[in-house]
Amino acid sequence: MSVISELKLSLRYKILIIFTLAIVLPAVILSVVISSTARKAIRKSIFDQQQELVNRVADRISSQIERHQELLAFNRDISRMPRKGQLETAREMIKQGPAFSEVALIDKTGRELWKYKRSGLLKGSPKGISREYQAALRVRNFKSQVYFTGQRTPYIVLGVQLNGFGALVSKLELEQMWQWISEVRIGDTGQAFVVSHKGDLIAHREPERVWAHSNFSELPIVKDYIENRKVTSDEWREYTDERGEEVVALYQALPSLGWAVISQIPAREVYEPVRRMRQNVILWTVVFVGIFLYAGLKFVQKIINPIEILKTGATQISHGKMDIELDIKTGDELEELAHNFEKMARDLKSLEQLRQDLIRMIIHDLKSPLSGIMGSLDYLDSGMLGAFTAEQAKIISLAKNSSETMLVMIQNLLDVAKMEEEKLELRKEPVDIAALILDRLQHFEALAVTEKKTITASVDKSIPPVNMDKSLIERVINNLLTNALHHTSSGGVIKLGVKNSDGFAEVTIADNGEGIPEEYREKIFEKFVQVKKKQAHLRTGTGLGLTFCKMVVETHGGSIRVDSELGKGSAFIFKIPM
Repeated sequence: MSVISELKLSLRYKILIIFTLAIVLPAVILSVVISSTARKAIRKSIFDQQQELVNRVADRISSQIERHQELLAFNRDISRMPRKGQLETAREMIKQGPAFSEVALIDKTGRELWKYKRSGLLKGSPKGISREYQAALRVRNFKSQVYFTGQRTPYIVLGVQLNGFGALVSKLELEQMWQWISEVRIGDTGQAFVVSHKGDLIAHREPERVWAHSNFSELPIVKDYIENRKVTSDEWREYTDERGEEVVALYQALPSLGWAVISQIPAREVYEPVRRMRQNVILWTVVFVGIFLYAGLKFVQKIINPIEILKTGATQISHGKMDIELDIKTGDELEELAHNFEKMARDLKSLEQLRQDLIRMIIHDLKSPLSGIMGSLDYLDSGMLGAFTAEQAKIISLAKNSSETMLVMIQNLLDVAKMEEEKLELRKEPVDIAALILDRLQHFEALAVTEKKTITASVDKSIPPVNMDKSLIERVINNLLTNALHHTSSGGVIKLGVKNSDGFAEVTIADNGEGIPEEYREKIFEKFVQVKKKQAHLRTGTGLGLTFCKMVVETHGGSIRVDSELGKGSAFIFKIPM
């Protein structure tokens, strides 16, 4: 009771919680939405910027190599020229292709016929087969892997086949590509680098990493490129780089070269604006929550005091005091509620008087005449006025049963009224509930046989005696058994059972009758609830039988429920503490 009282007294805190939630929840949701939206927007913006940057770098690299490749292809007929014309063409190619370090003509065996460097024609006649250039003979437009000169200058070999002759080949220096990569700035500390289709590092801001033949194939972004070979990244790739730093990255492929330009930036730089924004949102949320909580405290005081008065009035009504006056002068809906509350109390007083008068009328005006009727029927049934025909005896028996049913109705009404007023005294005593179940079985067995129905029992005889009002619990079992028989067709089965269920004696009365619609399984325990049998197949009667059962069981500290399925039957289960 103390916990319940504490909960009742905490209305002001509940209102404060509502105020707090009304401010905090929207603020939190707004913060999350703003943060999420801003995070996505910032990611998208930086992603687009970096994608544009790596695209630009990739285009510059690809354009330079393609331009030099096209320059070689443009002079594909060089083998048909005289030697002097060939050398003149080579000199012009060196001049037009600034990245060419040398141009050479090789025959079908790979032997160099001449080699022209930036410094001029190589002195002396070339000797032997050029292993470096020989691969150009097998591909119409040839591009090699990256090589390094003795001075660690990176270069690739380009070549074009000369139909029926050999190939025109060249060395293309990549120093300018390294310069472009070193000049790329991504955020404050981000960087770009170039890798091959095997993950080998080709260009990097730190040249020594390239000279060390570093392989980045284990980096997730490089793995994405190697495995998927898409032209460009669809989204950011987040991971921990080789130095243990959280980064986000994307790539742009150079399909003609089998390379990819990678852009990589620390994650903290990407999300720093979001973090600052989130801090500001949290700060302002705290400030506004504090302001509204203060205003809420003032507001709560204005509505709690009238509610406390109403609460006191409700308590007085629950104890039977209907003459109440509520001093509430707020000039708003609370004052109007107080007037309606006072009027309700006066109406309840009138209804209570009417109810008591009705009960007294039932006691004096129904029970006494009914007792006379039942006595007269017993006298007739005794045979003292002579023998009756079978039809007459049947009518008298029906009248007796109807009278007994009416007496039960009246008794149920009286007992329910007493329990509502908490005036029903329980005469508790230790009762062998297993024996009580078996006794009820024998009492109803003859009726069940007459109606061509079967009634069985399954009891746990080890259950200790239960402290209860035997007559009331017996009436509960009788009510439930009568219902089960009434709503079970000929040939049906009614099962009784009692067992120990975690310190409770659990009694079950089950049948395979018509069942109860789901929407009425709770309502049937309410007082005077009746539904037309044809419409809902619901158990009908006074509307008090199941109410009586529920109140008796709960008065004993137990509970009752029904499990049912239309067309398959119902099971009423009640528990009484042992």
